[in-house]
Amino acid sequence: MKKYYLLFSLSLLAILVLTPSCVGTSEVVARGQNQFPQVGGMNLHGDEKQFPECLTADKTFIVVAFQRWQQTWVDEWYKEIGPAVDGNTTLAYYEVPTISKLSGPIRWWIYKGMQGGIEDEKMRSSVITLHIDKEPFTKELNINDEEIVYTFILDKEGNILSRQDGRFTQEKWQALIKGTIP
Repeated sequence: MKKYYLLFSLSLLAILVLTPSCVGTSEVVARGQNQFPQVGGMNLHGDEKQFPECLTADKTFIVVAFQRWQQTWVDEWYKEIGPAVDGNTTLAYYEVPTISKLSGPIRWWIYKGMQGGIEDEKMRSSVITLHIDKEPFTKELNINDEEIVYTFILDKEGNILSRQDGRFTQEKWQALIKGTIP
């Protein structure tokens, strides 16, 4: 029994010591009015991604969420965005869960939970988690309520072409894509 306790203790210690570098945090850098800030995160494959550098499609849908329960709202948006993006090389999609900076082990636990909940390889590439100081991020995007989701269309340079706040509706969808998505 002591042997298992020692093994468990050493494993837990290794996780606590090694995980701070496994799931990093990022600073938010302002880029100007109507521009998505420069900020880094990690997708669910473990690849570091930097906005706006990771924007390679002509136009990219970004859904920013702040709370776990908002996943339902994100999924509502994705039901319309997914088919629009699927097979269209000029469009892309990122889901951006935005979380305050936390200790390494807690970031790792959240990351592993999210990773375990999404099995689709394409979707794992599309979920980029930000562990940031949220105040400069929300200020740059003119976000004043973390109780709703925010949907953006960005160009390759990270310019905000369109945005909608809150739950999906057909009216919001039409307003979001008007003049930006044929």
